[in-house]
Amino acid sequence: MVESIAESLESMAAVTWAEANQAYLRTELRRLRLLFLRKVRWLRQTWQQDPLPHHRSVVISDAHADRLLRGMDDEESQFHQEDAESCAIARAVEEVEAELTIRCQILIEAGGIPALEALARAFGLSPFERDAVLLCFAVDEAPEFATLCAYIQDDVNARWATLQLVLSVLCQTREQRESARAPLLPSSPLRRFRLLTLSEGSAAQGWRPLRIDERVADYVRGINRLDESMIHLVRPAPPVPIAGAHRELVDQLVRWAESAAGQPWPPFQLTGPAGAGKKAIAGEFCARAGLQLYTFDLRHLSLQDVERHQLLHVMEREAVLSRMALYVDVADFDFSDRLLTAAARDWVERYGGVLFVGGRECWQFQRQVLHIAVPKPNSAEQRQLWTSSLQGITTAVDGQIEAIVQQFDLGPHAIPQAVSAAVARVRTRPGDFRLGAEDLWQACREQVGWQLGSLAQRLTPCYTWDDIVLPDDLMQQLRELADQVATRAQVYERWGFGARLPRGRGIGALFSGPSGTGKTMAAEILANELKLDLYRIDLAGVVSKYIGETEKNLRNVFDAAEQSGAILFFDEADALFGKRSEVKDSHDRYANIEVNYLLQRMEDYRGLAILCTNRRAALDRAFLRRLRFLVEFPFPDGENRRRIWQKVFPPQAPLAPLDLTALSRLEISGGNIRNIALNAAFLAAGESTSIRMEHVLHAAYREYVKIDKLLTEAEFGAHLRLIKP
Repeated sequence: MVESIAESLESMAAVTWAEANQAYLRTELRRLRLLFLRKVRWLRQTWQQDPLPHHRSVVISDAHADRLLRGMDDEESQFHQEDAESCAIARAVEEVEAELTIRCQILIEAGGIPALEALARAFGLSPFERDAVLLCFAVDEAPEFATLCAYIQDDVNARWATLQLVLSVLCQTREQRESARAPLLPSSPLRRFRLLTLSEGSAAQGWRPLRIDERVADYVRGINRLDESMIHLVRPAPPVPIAGAHRELVDQLVRWAESAAGQPWPPFQLTGPAGAGKKAIAGEFCARAGLQLYTFDLRHLSLQDVERHQLLHVMEREAVLSRMALYVDVADFDFSDRLLTAAARDWVERYGGVLFVGGRECWQFQRQVLHIAVPKPNSAEQRQLWTSSLQGITTAVDGQIEAIVQQFDLGPHAIPQAVSAAVARVRTRPGDFRLGAEDLWQACREQVGWQLGSLAQRLTPCYTWDDIVLPDDLMQQLRELADQVATRAQVYERWGFGARLPRGRGIGALFSGPSGTGKTMAAEILANELKLDLYRIDLAGVVSKYIGETEKNLRNVFDAAEQSGAILFFDEADALFGKRSEVKDSHDRYANIEVNYLLQRMEDYRGLAILCTNRRAALDRAFLRRLRFLVEFPFPDGENRRRIWQKVFPPQAPLAPLDLTALSRLEISGGNIRNIALNAAFLAAGESTSIRMEHVLHAAYREYVKIDKLLTEAEFGAHLRLIKP
């Protein structure tokens, strides 16, 4: 018989796996139908002995009660052994099982196994548990099985499987039923991983509907898809290239996984600075291990306890069915929310799938973890990543990758995203579609600029070197500052100075001087010249009275700025960088810690950081020694004030002849001159005339009143009488 079955199945080698899986399922349902037939055979035997067959739903006869007292389990087993039709059913079951074995073997040789068998192996299901899944699947798949369930349970409305029905159909003896109850407990794989779900209700547990989960039913059919409840919770992590030390880390993890074959993996804890490539390492390791990495936001765990535990079991099921590994980032997790923090820690401690936890520092676990320290890619590794990401793209970068690497500290994820953004940018313009260095530079700025948006105010540079009026020596100092930022790649890499300066490559500058002397304008000019983003950070808002909050705020600023190399313009620097006080109490000690933390970050920062203050004398000398440029913006003298007046009015403004000699005698800063010019323009526009001397003088009067400065004849001379208060 087996030989004839094998011969009839030889043609299966030409069909697809999906078709073969469906044929296997049809054979399984045929076997299950025989088991139902065996049960029905026994029930009809017992019902024939009931003197009240038409009143079973309302009356329990004495004969039925006597059978229950004698023990029907033993009678059923004996009946199946003695009844000729039952014996024939048993032989038919054996033949179908032999056919299933052959079908399974053919599928294995073709490169796969039946989905039902894969499910059983993945969750370690026993033959009884496997058949329980099959029975519930049959009720969901074929309408006749739902009708048979109602028939066996003697209730036309009970068209579903129950715990009692599963035990009744799949088990013949009392011993089999007793041993089969454990796999149906809530802690069993069937219930824990929600392969089968027991409906809620007031009925006894054994008679409540037992159903197969829709996700599991699709898997048995051969459709492996992510559970609907997970789609909005997890996101697939796209593969990104890695290089250098990161590849070596992945090699070490692969060797560890090979040595731990057959054992459960502990959570992997990846620590390192922002943008180091922690998720990239997890993704590469998963690719080699045949897993798909997804990201999961722990904030989704703000649920009720029951819902959170159900989600945990569903995610563990998906980890098996979809070969899913999860990556959670705790670097920016809000630990001030105690309830959410407790829920997140509980979830991480309980989760049984492959889990990667990424953060800046180690997160304390009660369970064993595997810790991996992830360094940021160095310049050589970043060049490799740029080269890999640019493969197959027509470029005209002309060797400018080195300058991009020196300016933008991007990691494995940000570099491919910057290349994609640059390619999209090129395709929007007509003509030359080659990717140039300017395109990559702009894409890098856009890639990382958003990260500083909530921490600082972005300034749009609009000034050039022609707009500012400063002494020649000061202008030369600013140009030297711009040259140092622009030529870092040449000095550090090609000339070898970088090997001798592993730290302290950042360029720190102090802009000091009275208000309105051009400090902010100079910062905008540098940003415009260097094609970099400029962010103004108000240190008065960063400093916090709460211990540790100032360092946290500063860390967020510098971490976000590291990748972009943006120019950081710290306004009101003396709010934090004042003279370090002698330690008299705990508050003084923590204030000094804040200053020391900033000094350290200033030394490590790769970009240009400009500190602005009106009171240079208030700054600590130890801090000044760590700055590369000290730029003192003087109050403009008469000649410089005249040059400022000459440049302050736009060329298209309707300007009447002005007495620049008289205006240069006004002892005010460039910022005040700009305010006066703007207000004078509005006065002239209101009168529909050109900007005349009386408009400027009246605006000057308003400015003097605003800054609480007296109008003197020495400054205004004969024009003082023209002012109309």
